Amino acid sequence: MPYLRGLYPRATFNFNLAPVFRAGALIEDEIFAASATVTADLTASAARRGLRCFEFLTRLACSIDHGDAVEVLSDYVENELEEYPREMARLCEAGSGVLSHAAELCRDIAADQASETEAKTVV
Repeated sequence: MPYLRGLYPRATFNFNLAPVFRAGALIEDEIFAASATVTADLTASAARRGLRCFEFLTRLACSIDHGDAVEVLSDYVENELEEYPREMARLCEAGSGVLSHAAELCRDIAADQASETEAKTVV
């Protein structure tokens, strides 16, 4: 009987674990890819937000000399109120796409395993 190398040598299994490990490896690959996608989206969002904040601080510093700090502040708040929902929509869209792809992958793996099991029971 086959056994897993990392386990105690007397630990034996009387069933085939290859399909389970193959499915786990596929899911793990998708998790890594999804994690990279979400990380890239979050990083881009933070970079855009940081640039807007830096631009605001620059404009605010210049506005103190000109006496229009209230206008700069109100512009910043207005822009942030417009931009925040857009940023959240981008992130939710990316997350939704990742979850949708993961569900599709799990559905395909389950269908493959069901058909393998069905083929074994018919014979």
